[in-house]
Order: sequence, then C-alpha cells, then structure tokens
Amino acid sequence: MRPFDLVVLPPILLITLWKARALPGAPRRERALWGVWACWTASVIMGVPAVRRVIDGAVGVQSFTNVPVHVASLAAVTCLVEFTREVTGARNRRATAITLGVLGAAAAGLLAAFAAMPHPDGDTDLLTAGASSPSALAYWAILLVYVSFGLVSTTQLCWRYAPLAAPGPSRTSLRLMQAASMGGLLYVLHRLVFLTSRAAGCHLFDSSAVAGTTQVLLAFTLVLLVLSILWPTLAERRQRLRDRRNARRVEPLWRLLQQATPEVVLPLPEELRRDPRLLLYRRIIEIRDSALALDGHLTEADRTAAEARLTALGVAGKDLAPAVEAVLLRTAVAAELERRPAGAGERTLVQDGMDLTAEVRWFVRVAVASRSAAVLAVAEGPGTQAPAPS
Repeated sequence: MRPFDLVVLPPILLITLWKARALPGAPRRERALWGVWACWTASVIMGVPAVRRVIDGAVGVQSFTNVPVHVASLAAVTCLVEFTREVTGARNRRATAITLGVLGAAAAGLLAAFAAMPHPDGDTDLLTAGASSPSALAYWAILLVYVSFGLVSTTQLCWRYAPLAAPGPSRTSLRLMQAASMGGLLYVLHRLVFLTSRAAGCHLFDSSAVAGTTQVLLAFTLVLLVLSILWPTLAERRQRLRDRRNARRVEPLWRLLQQATPEVVLPLPEELRRDPRLLLYRRIIEIRDSALALDGHLTEADRTAAEARLTALGVAGKDLAPAVEAVLLRTAVAAELERRPAGAGERTLVQDGMDLTAEVRWFVRVAVASRSAAVLAVAEGPGTQAPAPS
C-alpha cells in the first residue's frame, strides 16, 4: 500500500463502520455525513493499487478504476455540501436537486471522456499520462470543476455561518472545515496548473513529483476534514470526562453536607445518573442549597476567625478563600448535627453571584480544600465558631 493509503484509509474506514450503526432513524445531517465517509472510503479502497488491478482485470480495461474512484469522490463532495447546508441551516431542496442533477451529468461526462481518452497502465497516474489529450483534458476539467464547485460552496457556507455559531466546538468545527475546503482548493489549483502547462506544451513539473505532491495535498485536506467533522464529538467526550472527574472531586463535600441537610438531596433516577454533566450540576446545586440551609449557624465573626487561624497555619494566596469556605461549611455541619440553634441567617459564604460553570470550579476547589490538614485542624479545633446569638 502507498503511504497515502496507510495514512488515510484506516481512520475513515473505522469511522464509516462506526457511524453505520446509528444510521437507522438518524437525522438527515447524520446520513449526509455518513455519505461523506462511505464515498471517500470507497474511493480510497478502490484506489489501492492491488484493488485497482483486480477491478481493471475484471472489467478488461486498463485504468478503468479511475472512473468509479472519481465518481465516488464527486459523490463525497456532494454529501459534504449537503452536510454543511444542514449544519448551517442553509438547506434548500431546489439547490439539492440541482446538485444531484449536476452530479449525474458529471458522472456521465467522466465516463464518456474516459472512453475517448488513452488508457495507460493501471499503475500509471492518470493525471500525468496523456495529459495533453483533448479527451483527457475534458475528463479532468469535469472532475476539477465539480470538485471546485463543491469546495467553494462549502467554504462560503463556513465563512458565512462560522461567526454566527456559538463559541466552542461548533465554531471550531466550521473553521476546520473551511480550512479543509481551502486545502482542497489548493489541491485543485495544483492539478489545474499542471494540466494547463501540459496543454500549452510546457513541462515545468516532473510527473512523479506531481503525483507525490497531489497525494500529500489530498491527504492534508482529508485529515483536516476528518478533524473538522470529529471535533464536536471529541469535544463532547472531553467535556464528559471533565464532568465525571469534577463530580468525583466534589462528592466528598456533597456527602459531608448531606449528613446535615439530607432534605435538599432529591432522588435521581439511575438512567439520569449515567449522565456525568447532569450528575455534576445536581451535586453543585445541592451543595449550594445545603450551604444556604446551614448559613444560619454562621456569623461574620466565624469567617474572620477561620481566616485568621488558616493564615497562621500558612494558608495564603489563592488557597485561602476556598479553605475559609471549607472551614465554614464544616463548622456549620457540626453545628447542625449537634442541634445548635441557628441565628438570623447572615450571608457568610465567601463566593457569591457566580454562574453554574463558575460554581463548579469554585466548589471543586472547596472540596479539595475541605480535606486538607489545615482545614481539618481549624474546623475541628477549639475557638472556630463564635458564640451563638442569645
């Protein structure tokens, strides 16, 4: 196998097989995306030299495999345009019908041009063999014009809608797809320059160098495209791992507060517990509710005392605020478990006014601090809590 086949074929083949499982009942966008993978996989497999020889031998025409390889490439570009339209909300049935009609005409044109052009040996690159033949020029003109149309359409859609997408994986995916489309246009331009120079009787490029450069540009484009399509999935999986890790990190603090305020913890069905993001947000909300319920046991003097003792133990800088919060929560839990009377409910939480994402970061820091030696020493030591108001 060529280096190009070794780089490109394994990932797109695995993705095609993996995504085929979800095809039944999948939305149109996912079906179009699978069409991209399936067509490119078929194109790359048929382009493997050993497979190419088998197909050429079965048909009895040298280099015939180039036709289904290129038709599959055109179909992949068509599916890519449809996928981009679905993602950006620019779906248009009339435009889709026109695109499919042009695809059919292009496929027929490729077959007709191939029938009239010289047929080199199947192991010879079709671009560099007989490039000055009028029928060969027509063949490549049909192929490159259609590919250019698809790539320009995709580039325009990404350029137009990427700034409108929400910051994050969706916007990054569109930017990567735009870069892949521009890489594809560079591949097309490279072939057009070669064909134009040959048609003009110039031999500026060595044929073997052109074939190698073509494969490099195509591999670069396909790798970028694979990354652009997989990016949202990869980002989602990364987020799920982060949420699962954060849920584990806040669990000790959540369990500590649950001892004193079990009423704030609502049952969560098992199927929902499998969603790490939902589980994390539920725990953060319940930690906040517990802190609010326990706040009546604390006064501003408690916070001042906790801060002073922690500072004396060497806690300082960015570690001080979560450590103070952890001491206050442990102190309030102890007061509730000992059934001490609550006061007026003065707000003494160190952090307030945060959104849910900021609260996750904050309570992760508090949970880590709550198990530190300094916090345990202050929370369990004498003189942490000021006398309760009479």
